[in-house]
Amino acid sequence: MLEKANQPKIVVLGVGNLLLRDEGVGIHLVQALNGDDLGYTNLEVIDSGTSPDILSVVESADKLIIIDAVKGGGEPGTIYRFSVDQVNLDSPIRLSLHQMGVVDNLRILDLLGKQPRNTVIIGIEPKTVDWGLELSWEVEKKMAEITRLVKKEIEETEQDELHWR
Repeated sequence: MLEKANQPKIVVLGVGNLLLRDEGVGIHLVQALNGDDLGYTNLEVIDSGTSPDILSVVESADKLIIIDAVKGGGEPGTIYRFSVDQVNLDSPIRLSLHQMGVVDNLRILDLLGKQPRNTVIIGIEPKTVDWGLELSWEVEKKMAEITRLVKKEIEETEQDELHWR
């Protein structure tokens, strides 16, 4: 493992609303990750809620991993992985109820030259965004798989020494 000073900084950002069931999947996931030893020292796991103002949080990151509910037209529980470049306002893939805020902030970072070197969005197709605190069964059963994907992204970042040196 690289020393912290030599490691790229990774930010895992959970986005969503815990009061709207599956809309809160990103928050549920980062809360679970905060209790795990992820074996990576230069890592920040953040619950951003529904706040689209992520500029100050991610501008120092080398890699940004966003976890959010995504309305992509698939079956509930479908997991999507894409880069921010693949998201645009005309895309059928929607970053939840707060898409424009997150995407717009990432574009602003890019214009300012502060965009993380690598941004990955892991999205989960929601079943329901009605009032409630529990995830639907279809989304809940995918939590372990989503956690594995996030951990894989972290591991791949450390192994990608050519990119970071």
